[in-house]
Amino acid sequence: MPLILYTSKQLASKNLADALSAIGIEAIDTKAPTVLDVLTNFRTDSDTDYILVLSSHKSKIPKPMLTMHFPGNWNDAGMGGEPQTLNVAHAEKLKQLYLETKKANVALGLDWEVTIEADHHGPTMTENAVPIIFVEIGSSEAEWGNKLAARVLATAISGTIKKENSPKFRSFFGVGGGHYAKEFCKFMEANNDWAVGHIIPKYAIEDATDAVLMQAIEKSVDKTEKVILLKDSLNVKQREKILNFCKSYDVPAELI
Repeated sequence: MPLILYTSKQLASKNLADALSAIGIEAIDTKAPTVLDVLTNFRTDSDTDYILVLSSHKSKIPKPMLTMHFPGNWNDAGMGGEPQTLNVAHAEKLKQLYLETKKANVALGLDWEVTIEADHHGPTMTENAVPIIFVEIGSSEAEWGNKLAARVLATAISGTIKKENSPKFRSFFGVGGGHYAKEFCKFMEANNDWAVGHIIPKYAIEDATDAVLMQAIEKSVDKTEKVILLKDSLNVKQREKILNFCKSYDVPAELI
């Protein structure tokens, strides 16, 4: 079972918690100043399978959207967490949450964009590490308080929790594309047995070290079976860097 955290000091976070409470699922109010601080001074117990953080999404060009991602930093830590440090991924739960959100988005008539994002920002869990997934309403205050958007995500979370004994997916490390992992979302929908774990966007590849790339292979609940590269989004230098890494550490790679 997941541990669900929020902060009543952030509009989208509280909106999501209220929607979950309405269907009988209670989240824990950390009362943190921001969603990036929800794990500060908070300790999980050994029975927690993964953590869901109820959050807002903000973008330079605001538009209605529902997003989800693993927190983690490929390079610097400008938005919290440790530099060049990833958290544990849970590809199975991320895919289930994505698919359940897509389904609820249509069923409840919201019709917003739904997408997975590449790993970014903090916090970083270094002790008793369990997977963390941020679940977000975006992308401005107008959307953060939207009750139907919160209901869609609450429905998706409930559906994901109920799939505890569903068939397992095969996990891959996604390389390339932009901040929004639309290509990997399409790949997962077309390939039912595969789920994406960590995702490094093309703009983070140049400064990524072998050590942080190896974390993307090793820090995963589901065994990372291969690296999938979006060949058309990468330049020659980026492709060679990742393919050389895969060859050096005997990790299967596939270009799509």
